[in-house]
Amino acid sequence: MLELVNINKQYKNGSEVTVALKDINLTIRKNELTVILGPSGSGKSTTLNILGGMDNPSSGEVIYEGERIETSSLKALTSYRKNIVGFVFQFYNLISNLTVEENVAISARLRGKQFEKEVPNYMKQVDVYKRRNNFPDQLSGGEMQRVSIARALAKKPKLLLCDEPTGALDTQTSQRVFGILKKSVDAETAVVIVTHNPLVAGIANQVIKIKDGRIEETVENSNPLEVEEIDWE
Repeated sequence: MLELVNINKQYKNGSEVTVALKDINLTIRKNELTVILGPSGSGKSTTLNILGGMDNPSSGEVIYEGERIETSSLKALTSYRKNIVGFVFQFYNLISNLTVEENVAISARLRGKQFEKEVPNYMKQVDVYKRRNNFPDQLSGGEMQRVSIARALAKKPKLLLCDEPTGALDTQTSQRVFGILKKSVDAETAVVIVTHNPLVAGIANQVIKIKDGRIEETVENSNPLEVEEIDWE
């Protein structure tokens, strides 16, 4: 579905050069959950941004279904982010003056106004339907994150990218969020979760361990666990 081939990423500040990624090679497959695991500053979020078309590599290739996207026009990259990719961030990024239902509806509308009728289903899927008329500042952190997931799913993305989606949540709420994300994987969809929490690796089909901008190890898991099977203590 999506490949990174010999990806390097550098940031320049005057004469100073910071190497964020070095020779990254990875494959994201449909119907799989991939966890990108690493400590803060390891390069995992930079990798996610390149997968999502939000950042371009300094060198290397980003290939989506056989087509290179890192050399695409701005219009083509915008289309890729709009039509292919859904994003879930650590700090929710909900629109504060819109209700829960309106936040999710904006995303559904990207597919076409006729898809707004599906919005209640997405809210029910993540158990926020009863809060549909509330504004973000009336919700708990866990509820806001579930709304952000509903918003992402309403686009029907083929690639769902999640950057530390439970970083601001307690353990019990985190388990619930990971459960929702795992259930989002299907025959047409791939889910990628960036996290520093090694316990999450157990639910993944593929675990990519990054340190200091390099992939240390890629682990294939033929029998991923359910969220309920993980010992979170």
